[in-house]
Amino acid sequence: MKKGLHNKLKRIWISALCVVMLAGLLSGCGVANADGNKPAGLTLYYITSDIDSLVTVSSAIDPSSYDGQAELLDALTDALSETTDSRMVAPLSEENGFVSAKIIDNQVVLDFDELISAKDVITRTLIMAAATRTITQIKGIDSVSGTINGSPMLNSAGMVIGPMSADSFMDNEGLQITAEERTQLTLYFANETGDGLTRITRSVVYSGNIPMDKLVVMQLIQGPQDNEDCYPVIDPNTKLINVTTQDGTCYVNLDSTFLAPGVNVSNDVAIYSIVDSLIELGSVNKVQFLIDSDSDVMFRETVSLNTQFDRNLDIVE
Repeated sequence: MKKGLHNKLKRIWISALCVVMLAGLLSGCGVANADGNKPAGLTLYYITSDIDSLVTVSSAIDPSSYDGQAELLDALTDALSETTDSRMVAPLSEENGFVSAKIIDNQVVLDFDELISAKDVITRTLIMAAATRTITQIKGIDSVSGTINGSPMLNSAGMVIGPMSADSFMDNEGLQITAEERTQLTLYFANETGDGLTRITRSVVYSGNIPMDKLVVMQLIQGPQDNEDCYPVIDPNTKLINVTTQDGTCYVNLDSTFLAPGVNVSNDVAIYSIVDSLIELGSVNKVQFLIDSDSDVMFRETVSLNTQFDRNLDIVE
């Protein structure tokens, strides 16, 4: 096995959509003021056109101008139903299957038709994340849940997805941040024989708009650096389609290159390199893989990816 594929860290500058001024990041995020009221001009959350993160838009929707929660909810869902900006996708559009919204106690229930069932799990997660973060700015609304034709929305494991708050989703906003940031990541790469994992700590300089879960997978695809005594686990030609985290489950969407035996490591090493590295973030406790947005896939014809993977430290040296 060749050591250190793509040894040199390339600084990837992603030109992210920025539709609010920096001050908007501080004052327009829907955080309660000292008197408990939401600030005028609620923040709207949309999905970036490449379906991999959220973006915020300042609005003129002032809660004090609306007669109660229901009227304000109508205004927010209408705003999220369409956009004229080609760089964004409206989360509650007809194309995404949105039908209606209703308030039950301190919760909003969003109902969709079968169109949302055709969306991959990451798209559905981003739809719910955008809607939840927007709607929970309404005073007295703590959570949002989803139904499909009146039946509870299910996750990839077939379990009911319960009510979600804004904190249910890892920060994944595609806002432009010009300054670089530095962080320490714990990553797992292969040992020399490819049958075990080696734990390393890497200092990474990155553009601050990249979510941490995405950064981890990018670093694993890049491979070991010259000064790291470990070996690659993923073919460097593998394309990362998108990554998103909801309620502790990280959904990693890769292209089919990941399935090919391009790197001489065991199946467990290839899978748990990603799983264990992501769980080191602390915000992730399970990982679900998708290949070209499909979870019903066999990894190298032996391991079903249609499951959620837990941490496995048994193969770590």
